[in-house]
Amino acid sequence: AAAALVAGSAAETIRIDVGANNLLDFSPESTTAAVGDVLEFHFFRYFPSHDVAMGDFDSPCTPAKTGGFYSGIFETTGSGENANVFSVVVNSTDPIFFYCTVARHCASGMVGVVNPSGSQTLATYKSNARSARSSAPPAVFGGQIVPASSS
Repeated sequence: AAAALVAGSAAETIRIDVGANNLLDFSPESTTAAVGDVLEFHFFRYFPSHDVAMGDFDSPCTPAKTGGFYSGIFETTGSGENANVFSVVVNSTDPIFFYCTVARHCASGMVGVVNPSGSQTLATYKSNARSARSSAPPAVFGGQIVPASSS
């Protein structure tokens, strides 16, 4: 139990802003994470709707065939950031591609990657997404919707 506690306390929280600064993007759109790290997606008013879904490299803008995550739609009103975030624990160092399923956001380049590899790059995923039709999973899964911390 002590080893698990030590390993858990070393986890890093990686903030990813969704639609900040009136842009159709994730910021950062590429990052690295270790097993146990937490991806924390912060949603901003721009469209005003955004979400995040994990996809497969070979099928941009469609939900991952196995595993993955989906935040559901976050409606953000007013200015600034949504009061809630979507939090996902990283369980592999394999590349994790993700996208916004709303309207044509994915085809417009609203995609990102955690742990990109030499052969599976964000540039290729983004390029292939331009001609893809976006789809979303039927329900929230693979993470938690929690209140944004004040820090």
